[in-house]
Amino acid sequence: MDYSNKNIGTKKLLEEYLIFIINFESALKKEYDIPKDINIWSHMVERKYEKGTVATYNYICHGSGFTVEKNGIICEYDKAPLNEYDIKFSFWKFKNFIETNHMQTIIDDSMLKKDLSDLITANIVSWLITDGINWNIYQTNFTALQSL
Repeated sequence: MDYSNKNIGTKKLLEEYLIFIINFESALKKEYDIPKDINIWSHMVERKYEKGTVATYNYICHGSGFTVEKNGIICEYDKAPLNEYDIKFSFWKFKNFIETNHMQTIIDDSMLKKDLSDLITANIVSWLITDGINWNIYQTNFTALQSL
């Protein structure tokens, strides 16, 4: 489907992205007996679980987050505990998730960026800003699902 000239449903796509992450993290918690109140990424890094398969998810724990693959869908996100936000992601990570989750989809970059900007205005996502520097990284919490 070509989304280059119409509403691409970014809210719904963000919901799919967050649900994918929740399901992956639930599988990790179950497999590695990770307590609820522990940051998953920190737990994995401390125990040197750098890559593996959990349920039907193949993952690599790297840098400040994860690259996860399931049935050809690629989901990358950052999880390092920098602030109160659960998930951080770049434009390209989110776009890659959309394109691998919805094969044959052509995403217009400017439209997706505008939609993400609208989600910032709606307080569903925000920019990662540290020491006054905008890193062009989006961030959100799982509670954003209630707004989508």
